Amino acid sequence: MAEGSWWTARKSATLSIVVAWMGLVIGIVLIPMLIPVLKMIRVEGTIFDDEFILRAAGPLYACLAFGIAAVVILLRLLGDIRREEVFTQANVRRLRLISYCGFAIMVSSVLGAILAVPRPFFIILGLIAGFLGLLMRVVKNVIDAARLLKEDADYTI
Repeated sequence: MAEGSWWTARKSATLSIVVAWMGLVIGIVLIPMLIPVLKMIRVEGTIFDDEFILRAAGPLYACLAFGIAAVVILLRLLGDIRREEVFTQANVRRLRLISYCGFAIMVSSVLGAILAVPRPFFIILGLIAGFLGLLMRVVKNVIDAARLLKEDADYTI
């Protein structure tokens, strides 16, 4: 769908910022609620026992921390995009950091799959995070190539 006169790139960036802020708030709210939620699903005699909470909490907190870091970096990136500063070295660096966060979530999920018994949850989370980290690397490479072309064009008379 082509952007009409009522929906601009600035409005799109603003919407993305609002959604990212919502994600950040949800992530921060989850920090103190993670252990109580895990305790609520605890069922003695099943895989969701006290040992599960001890094994799963660390990797889940690591995933949450890297996810929050990625959203904070994304907010800075979206701010630049909203100001129409897209093809900059800072944004290339931010995209690289977001991809590292995705790969860190993947590694934390693999650790969670090793430690906690419901492995499919951690495996799926790790696959999604790894794919998004790889996707961010591709976007970073495209933005970096466009940045170089823009710099060449800026210095050409």
